[in-house]
Amino acid sequence: MSLAKQALAVSLLATLPIAAQATAPSSTFNFYFDGGLLDEVSNAPSYVSGSLQLIVRAFDINGQPLQVAQRWDGLGATTGGLIDNTDINANAGFLFTPAAADYLTLTFNQAVNLTGVRLSHWSDLPLINDTATLSWGGKSFGLGSNNDHGIPLATFSPTGATGTTFKLQATGSSSFRLAGVNVTAAVPEPGSYALMALGLAALGVAVRRRQG
Repeated sequence: MSLAKQALAVSLLATLPIAAQATAPSSTFNFYFDGGLLDEVSNAPSYVSGSLQLIVRAFDINGQPLQVAQRWDGLGATTGGLIDNTDINANAGFLFTPAAADYLTLTFNQAVNLTGVRLSHWSDLPLINDTATLSWGGKSFGLGSNNDHGIPLATFSPTGATGTTFKLQATGSSSFRLAGVNVTAAVPEPGSYALMALGLAALGVAVRRRQG
């Protein structure tokens, strides 16, 4: 294969991932009423929606791995013991002193925009209101009364939540389950297209110089 054809092939292969992402297909991962009456536990369950894959893992406050529990009301975290609240639980101190506790990590196979988080067993009542934190790439979004107050699911709409890995952690005296997430494949920013164009232009110049 000539050098020019090699350069053309490399250019086409380089543009395929961006062309695929530019369509930004919408995907929803739903865990509510997607399980049985009793918990099924696993270490890192995987879910697929279209071209997107999601792997969920659970941890305790010290970062030690837990098992992911799934039943009709969504995903929780468990030590696997016989007497265990398998929700995503906070480690509340005296008089509901906020303290971070159980958390789930959501890892996608490509960058996504996380536009919605749905939680079950969520309460906005005084003194027993649930709170949690969604974090990604050094940024975070507080989950509290800023939801749609839906019954039986509370839906949150984080802003600017783009990445491949997200952390959902209980705080305060909370106990809840992850019922689902709404995501779309992230589309590269215009700057990414500009950088690729410059790279392809430089490659073309180098090919012409070699042929000359």
